[in-house]
Amino acid sequence: MAEPSSALRYGLLSVKPIPYEEILKIKGRKFSQKGIRFEPEQQQTQFEKFEDFVTFRYNRIMNRMPIPEKFSADQILEYLIKYSIEHAKADSELMERIEQKEGSLLDLVDFVKKRFEKRMPMYFQSEAHRFLNSNVPMSFFVETSMYINTYQKYLQLVRRIVRRFEFLSNLGGVRDKYRKTSRQLNEMKRPLAPLIDKMDLCSTAILSLKLFITIWSAETIEEIDCPKKIDISKLDKAYFKEYSVAYNSEIKSMRRMLFAVSKSYEPDLFTKETVTPNSTSNMIGRLLTVNSVCRF
Repeated sequence: MAEPSSALRYGLLSVKPIPYEEILKIKGRKFSQKGIRFEPEQQQTQFEKFEDFVTFRYNRIMNRMPIPEKFSADQILEYLIKYSIEHAKADSELMERIEQKEGSLLDLVDFVKKRFEKRMPMYFQSEAHRFLNSNVPMSFFVETSMYINTYQKYLQLVRRIVRRFEFLSNLGGVRDKYRKTSRQLNEMKRPLAPLIDKMDLCSTAILSLKLFITIWSAETIEEIDCPKKIDISKLDKAYFKEYSVAYNSEIKSMRRMLFAVSKSYEPDLFTKETVTPNSTSNMIGRLLTVNSVCRF
């Protein structure tokens, strides 16, 4: 799935407010405009570049994953890193939005949320496509599809938290706006940081599970994206169970955290289920007549 939680990590957690003043000239008259922009915090991290993060992530996943004899771990690792970096650099729309200093934090969340929801049918189609081209029980794909629903709820809750921050930081006059914004930003990060950390773990767990399945089902390196058929008989049962248990543990833990945090920000998060035609079962029916392209 192509909506990295890291976009919200860098756009919401790794920023600080900076006061600014601009002189505007309108019809020959000068006006002073003051405001707050958000800029990246200057801090030492183990990832100086995006490429470093991608390399670390896939090294961590592939370090303990069994590899078919027809492939080498280096081959697969090189392919995954190259694909991810090229895909990210091609997404100029998201990169530009993250680097937009004058935009509000809520605008960033809305951008990510709306784009994810627009792509949800494609994500469900990918799960349905894998089911139609496999001998794996449908219950497995229902479980992996739960990640899509969970990510949507995660974005919904993140939006509510950021919305509260913007509302509180804009109360009162402009004299203490910088101090108020700094205080409220720290308050916003307190619930957001563990949510984003947990979603990163959940995303890594489902990526590990899917990579294990697709790597062992693919005939070529390029087929890892979308094998012609997923054959459960090719999978080591012990590793398949291990990856499945790890993912199910993370998704349940993620949903428990969402439920707990939502009590303070979005009490109806799990009671207002949106009914859409994007369920796995409906997508399977549609795929009988529509071509589909699957991704991780």
